[in-house]
Amino acid sequence: MATNTLQLLYRWTVFSLLLAVSGCSGTPDCTTDTAPLSQTNNKAVTALADELQREHKAGTFAGQVLIAQNNSVVFKTAYGCADRQHRVKNSITTVSDMGSIAKTFTAAAVLQLVANQKLQLSTKVGDLYPEAADAIKPVTIEQLLGHSGGLDNFHNDSDFELMDKTEAERRILSMPLIAAPGEKIAYSNAAYTLLAAIVEKTTHQSFQEYVRQHLLNPLKLADTGFYQDSTIPVSKLARGYGGDDEGKTTYQKGLTWALIGAGGMLTSVDDLASWFAALKDGSLFPDNTANLTFTQANEKWLLGSFSTLDIQGEPIIQMGGSTDFGYTALIQFVPDRDLLVVLLLNAHNTKYANATHHRLSRNHILPIVQGEDSPDKLSDN
Repeated sequence: MATNTLQLLYRWTVFSLLLAVSGCSGTPDCTTDTAPLSQTNNKAVTALADELQREHKAGTFAGQVLIAQNNSVVFKTAYGCADRQHRVKNSITTVSDMGSIAKTFTAAAVLQLVANQKLQLSTKVGDLYPEAADAIKPVTIEQLLGHSGGLDNFHNDSDFELMDKTEAERRILSMPLIAAPGEKIAYSNAAYTLLAAIVEKTTHQSFQEYVRQHLLNPLKLADTGFYQDSTIPVSKLARGYGGDDEGKTTYQKGLTWALIGAGGMLTSVDDLASWFAALKDGSLFPDNTANLTFTQANEKWLLGSFSTLDIQGEPIIQMGGSTDFGYTALIQFVPDRDLLVVLLLNAHNTKYANATHHRLSRNHILPIVQGEDSPDKLSDN
């Protein structure tokens, strides 16, 4: 009897040890210490690394962080798991959902067509769609870009609702406006889906083909593309944690005209930093033409789908994005410091939830890089 008891005790001890090692009793530990991939002796960068490590260990976020100044990367680090089930850690090359930052690609495509005189900012929806409702016909390209056309949402189901372009156009062009064109600023996914359809109508190419040919390929953004693009290996994708469909990817959902133009794109932090640099230097636009990306559309929005605000007395240019799957993303630029913050996050807890990208930057990054002890230059050279 004693022998049987000892055997049972031994088996239970071995089982418990195996359970602990395998991580079957909970989420695999992806909160180990993470050293910055860009090393520096700068005190502000060191303080930032310590602060973000504390937040990550507290479960607030996982993903990639990149900070650059004067076009030089001063801090770049990956945190947490890309795939918790298979214990795959995030790396700096992990590809993640950019959410509404995809709108900056739509805006750039439209602004290229304006620069090439294929469209004008004053072009009206009625000029392109005579069948549009009378209230929508006066809405201009500029108002669509600046979220002031009066368009609301055009579908009540998810962004993954099965919908072709004809149906999306029909819904958008017949929907009641929430305000007269130019009267009110109201963030509109419908406006950007319509802009993507306008790119197709103007170029006779699919929107995805135009973006690849004229934006991604010239900049060699090999890790940037659309959901289910065959050019992006599934092995590089980060799964989402903290939202719906825990451990799934938006990439698996496919892309329909419920989302095209407004989202549905993936990228890496290096590609996103390169993308912003190209927008800033205007290299995507023909020589001797204006770079309209950072031209004011109205008091809140720039034509390139970036918003403007003031944080701690400094002007900030930014675009963020989130999905219901745990992904959040942010491009944030401080012009007076020539400082770029890029966040691609694939997990969060209830502390900041789907506002993690904004709160992480505002509460934990900007106070350090904008602090009194932070010099104008974070780099050591």
